[in-house]
Amino acid sequence: MKISLYIDEKLWLRFKEAVLRKHGTLRRLSNEIEEVIRSCLVEDYLESFFKEMVKASFSIEELKKNRLKPSGPSSEILIREMRGSLIETLP
Repeated sequence: MKISLYIDEKLWLRFKEAVLRKHGTLRRLSNEIEEVIRSCLVEDYLESFFKEMVKASFSIEELKKNRLKPSGPSSEILIREMRGSLIETLP
């Protein structure tokens, strides 16, 4: 497929120089253009994905309501017990 584009001449020359430095040849010019296009599409996809995530966010009340209930003693009790056993072992 052949596609024509109108690009600023200075910009095009800089892009070709960058491809030449990277690959040592201009034969990879089309591949580099495809990579630039793909990277733009990925950014668009990620942007729309994160926008959808923000729309689907939960309220604090919903998160608290669905929070798992802890099993076993609280960390405060465990730490007090550990400190107590350390104090008992000191000379």
